[in-house]
Amino acid sequence: MTVIAGYHWFGDWGRHTMIALPGLALTTGRPDVARRILTTFARFVDRGMLPNHFPDAGEAPEYNTVDATLWYFEAIRAYHAATRDDALLKELYPVLEEIVRLHRAGTRYSIEEDAGDGLLASGEPGVQLTWMDARVGDRVVTPRTGKAVEINALWYNALRAMAGFAERLRGSTPRPRCPSWRRSPTISATLGSARSARSSTAIRPSRPTDASRRPGASPRRSGCGTSSIADRRA
Repeated sequence: MTVIAGYHWFGDWGRHTMIALPGLALTTGRPDVARRILTTFARFVDRGMLPNHFPDAGEAPEYNTVDATLWYFEAIRAYHAATRDDALLKELYPVLEEIVRLHRAGTRYSIEEDAGDGLLASGEPGVQLTWMDARVGDRVVTPRTGKAVEINALWYNALRAMAGFAERLRGSTPRPRCPSWRRSPTISATLGSARSARSSTAIRPSRPTDASRRPGASPRRSGCGTSSIADRRA
């Protein structure tokens, strides 16, 4: 099951589906529909990425997106917050864990975590990966190669959500009580970079230079039991 995002001009898109899922299926009291959508998309995760677009029947999905995968974490978080469906969380957790691993190691379109600051970089010439995806022929109208601000908000949220998922499942899963990726400084480093950027009145470029990073930053390790950003909203 999926969502037709732009009928009749185009069909189902990963980004649109995950953004719309809470309003279309959870707020309207149809969690069964949300569950089916989440499990459908899990089957098409490839190299740690959710499809951007499903072409006509019989054709391979397209994966030219950096944010659809990260919106998937938020859709799952919203679903679990509404249903407390631990069974689905346990089913999808290995998929999510592999997504995080490959985003840290590197996947398509130079999508990879910068180990120095914990931020997620992405982009290659001629490819549009964010919601600003207008393209004229071979020209990308708004190239956003680097560390786009909303992408890193979603990346941070995904890591916090994963920490919460691991805490929720640690009593019912054979996985380690604190998976190794959660013992990295990624969450703290990402938050530290965001705070540093927020403290400046200047608009930073998509890919900050080494000089823009906080000197001598020493991120603390993230402990087990952190919740997602969305859980902490006022």
